[in-house]
Amino acid sequence: MRRMVYPIIKLAAFRCPYTVNVPCIKFFKRNYVVDVCEKAEKKIHPYKQIHPWKSLAEFSEDLFNNIIYNKDGLVALNKPYGIKRSGSEEFPYNIPNGVRYTLEDAIPYISDRLKYPNLSVIRSPEMYMSGVTLLSADSKIQHAVEVSLIRANYFSNTYWVIAVGVPQQLEGDHRLAMKLMRNPNFNGTKAVIITSWTKNDEKLKRIKLLNTKYRVLSNSMLNLCSLIEITSSTKRWHAVRLFASTFLYTPILGDNCCGSRVQKLGDTYLKVDPFLEYANLPPKLDKKLLHLLDVNPAQHNIIPAHLHLRSVVLPYYFGETVTIEAPLMPPFDWTYKRLDFKYFTIK
Repeated sequence: MRRMVYPIIKLAAFRCPYTVNVPCIKFFKRNYVVDVCEKAEKKIHPYKQIHPWKSLAEFSEDLFNNIIYNKDGLVALNKPYGIKRSGSEEFPYNIPNGVRYTLEDAIPYISDRLKYPNLSVIRSPEMYMSGVTLLSADSKIQHAVEVSLIRANYFSNTYWVIAVGVPQQLEGDHRLAMKLMRNPNFNGTKAVIITSWTKNDEKLKRIKLLNTKYRVLSNSMLNLCSLIEITSSTKRWHAVRLFASTFLYTPILGDNCCGSRVQKLGDTYLKVDPFLEYANLPPKLDKKLLHLLDVNPAQHNIIPAHLHLRSVVLPYYFGETVTIEAPLMPPFDWTYKRLDFKYFTIK
């Protein structure tokens, strides 16, 4: 029997300069080389790039580039998601690659670039919300803005949210109230929305009035989500999140605060006791929705709250009405495009 002799194949591995942490493999066969290098770069999910800054200077410059209004001492910028007004306490919810910079950290840089002696924050969205942030160069401007906001009543702030599901009614105008419910077994309170109350409740300030208007601007592929515009008279007690979740039964995508205050049973959402343990856990999302967002079920907590302060109206501001509008920030815009919302183009 003749002995068969096969060519010797050597295997070599090395790092390819055109990839990110992806090894290349080359097979050496006699006088030729077979290259099976993976040329595709390792992708980083957009939700993991919400805070791209490497230094305070880079962060401050980015805020400066996101100024959307600057006139006679009134400045407005588009605040990124996950940025606080001030303070150094721990984050209640994790942000992948999150930074600790605050608005006040960047104020000196912005003041210097705009040639103002000083700037102070008048109004800012909460940490886990993006959108219109108002700054003033002096106390006269700040007073004028605050008076204007009082005159505007609940027509001042307009929010855009991406919510899970579609409300039964596509638009509405509601006069509601919020009150604090006390835990019967332990210390602590939770805000709830009520539809009826007494004059004494209002007089003794046992409640907080919540006047809202909303309309569905668009719905996404498979009706998994909806883009809703909400005007609210207050931002206290997470009013917009609470309204979307427990009144419209469409919790805001990525809302770890009020998103589990309703639970889906079959095709129906039901309100649950706010003091139950699972009412305070991150909400469980439909597998189809997670697939479209390219998020692993075990990593659903990387999804940011899709809550954006779209516009602020200042009536009677030095004799005129000023409307300031903030474009969507990258994570919100990416989700909107990814879910293929219908019949509505964002300007």
